[in-house]
Order: sequence, then C-alpha cells, then structure tokens
Amino acid sequence: MEFGDHLREWRGHRRMSQLALASEAGISARHLSFLETGRSRPSEGMILRLSAVLDIPARDQGALFSAAGFRPRFATTPSASLAALPAAVVEAIGLILDRHDPYPGVVFDHEYNVLTANQAFMGLAGMAGIAVSPGDNFLDAYLGPTPLRSIVVNWPRSAADLVNRIRAEARLQGPRSPLVKRIERLAATDDVRAALDDFPATERLPVLPIEMRIGAKRFSWITTLTSFGSAQDALVQGVLIESFFPADAETRAHFETQVSR
Repeated sequence: MEFGDHLREWRGHRRMSQLALASEAGISARHLSFLETGRSRPSEGMILRLSAVLDIPARDQGALFSAAGFRPRFATTPSASLAALPAAVVEAIGLILDRHDPYPGVVFDHEYNVLTANQAFMGLAGMAGIAVSPGDNFLDAYLGPTPLRSIVVNWPRSAADLVNRIRAEARLQGPRSPLVKRIERLAATDDVRAALDDFPATERLPVLPIEMRIGAKRFSWITTLTSFGSAQDALVQGVLIESFFPADAETRAHFETQVSR
C-alpha cells in the first residue's frame, strides 16, 4: 500500500472527512487530498501530525513511515514476551504484581496473550485445573470451549460484557487489527452469540462481578485494567495489567488466609 492508501484507510476507520482531518491537522483540504492521491509526499513531521490527530498507535505508524520512504521511528512489532519489554517497564510490572498479592494479577499484550502473572493468579488457575503459560490467549480461553465455562457461574453475562468491551477497544486499533478478527471469530460461535442476544450492550452494568465456583469454594471478583499511558513504542503500547479484587468477604478471607499460612 502507498502512503495515501494507508492515510485514507485510517481516515475512513476514524470516520473523518478530509475537511475535518485537514482542519484538526492545521493543513488545507487540498494538501490532504494531494497526500492521499500521491501528488504530494509527506514529511516525517506531517506523518507524526496526522498520526496524532487520527490517534494511530505507535505500532501502526511504522507502516505509514515505510510507505512514505522513511525509517519507522518506533518499534513496529508488539512484544511477544516480557523479556522483550524495556527494563523499566518490566520492573514496574513486577512491582504492581508483587504489591497486588495476595490477589490475582495477570499481564496481557495488545491481543490479550498472557505475558506473565503473579503467584495468586497461578494459584487460582491451578485450583480450577487450568494450566496458564505465556503466550496463551485469554480471549480464546474465556470465550472458547474451555473449562472456564463451567467454573464461571455468570459466564453468559460476563462473556457478553467481555465481547462488547473488546469490540470497543478493537475499534481504537487499526482497521487491520488482529484483535478485531479474533473477537469477531469468537463472537460468531453459537454460545457467545446467544449470550450477546440475551445480554445486549445497552444492558451493561456499571460493575459486573465475576462469580466463580471451584469445588466447594465460591469466589467473586471485580477487575481493573492498568496500561502505560505515556507509551510511545509498539513493545509497550497495548500492554495491560488486569488486577482482581475480592467482591465479597468470603473471597477476601480465602486469599488473605493463604498468605498468613
């Protein structure tokens, strides 16, 4: 694809007219039209300016730089492992996970592949009889035909909520995002489609606890997602830390008791 093709695709994905994009970027609509048709070649500064207006992730900006004949300014390949991340980021992740004990915490890349997890998360997975390894995809595990369906008491509602949330996240990524393809593939399966019909996006709750039943134990969780807001590199952008917090006294007591032993 030429630079103009990429630019036009991103503008369409963000549902912006040429006039709107040109106005926000501080250039004329005529110049923007020339950039899209290839009659004008962008400078590196212009690519950065347009990328900022279109909110193009760093990992996707590389394609624009390359198409325009420049060397990408940022890494263009997302992290496939924790070791590939900058040392300061790895240290921050370690601090967050360690301080979150005795409650579960897990780290995902931008496609929700597992990068690492703390001992409490691994312990919870072990109780459920689920093996978790770096590279495993959380969306496949939660929405696919896995043991989680029999463990999560409110799986249909939580599955519908998850699909709607990921769809919203995927829209912020590029038009060719693998996350879009993954979530739509999973959403098309019979059980997930039925869950979406039963619990449409218009009926989402402000907070939806995840209810689990593992043997005689019942747990209830609410979760938060932490990201690196100042990330300007594909290795870091999209990394998420999901932290589980007890939503009832029984869950809190069980995990705090494990630490005191």
